Amino acid sequence: MSDLTTLYRHRQLIAALTARDLKARYRGSILGYFWSLANPLLLLGVYTFVFTFIFNRFDIQAYPLFLFTGILPWTFFSAAVLESTTSISSNAGLIKKVMFPAESLPMVVVLSHLVHFALAIPVMLAALVAFTLAGKASVHATILLVPVLMILQTMFVAGLAMVVSSASILFRDLRDIIANVLQLGFFLTPIIYPIEAITSRPLRALFRLNPMTPFVIAYQDVVYYGRLPNLSDTILMIGYAVASLLIGFFVFDRLRDTLAEAI
Repeated sequence: MSDLTTLYRHRQLIAALTARDLKARYRGSILGYFWSLANPLLLLGVYTFVFTFIFNRFDIQAYPLFLFTGILPWTFFSAAVLESTTSISSNAGLIKKVMFPAESLPMVVVLSHLVHFALAIPVMLAALVAFTLAGKASVHATILLVPVLMILQTMFVAGLAMVVSSASILFRDLRDIIANVLQLGFFLTPIIYPIEAITSRPLRALFRLNPMTPFVIAYQDVVYYGRLPNLSDTILMIGYAVASLLIGFFVFDRLRDTLAEAI
């Protein structure tokens, strides 16, 4: 609770650092924030072509929309977690200031990528409308739950960012390890295939233990299928979000005193 109070007390600092990060990221860029969509849009195009025209195994209407609803939350998760590994080391000068709240640095990374995610939502909505007009999808009221899912996912990502940002100072190889785990995790998360495509029930249950699986399925439910997330996925999302924050603050507090010395 004290850590949350600290973050709230320094909310203006976090907002200013987030704005600085966004401005620095797009300074001198012609397309601006659209560059943040380049990677998910490229993945969308590649996987749509491969799994629509080459390996057409999934009988899914409006497959690009199905794919996009999974790629966007995954990109937010993977980019924020990976970048958090250097959020402290790249701001060594700030960390060595006595009164600077070190926990704000991973939060800045998470909020920065949350802004990218939020700016991509209109693209997803435009795709939904386009496929609806083409008769291959439909708009449902469940789409109003997207902000709730974003809040839960942000809590989950923030906790992980706290852990990896502090642990990577002591374990320099952690960034490379996480990068490889994320590549594997992409294919172990039902993004390019529906969870129902896993015919083995024990294996499907194992896939649902993947922390990102309930989040991706929930986005697919409320946007693509137009239905409420099932109870088990809802419980898992809330559990992962709360547990991630608690563990994140605990680990960060344990390693806080060693950060300035280890950088």
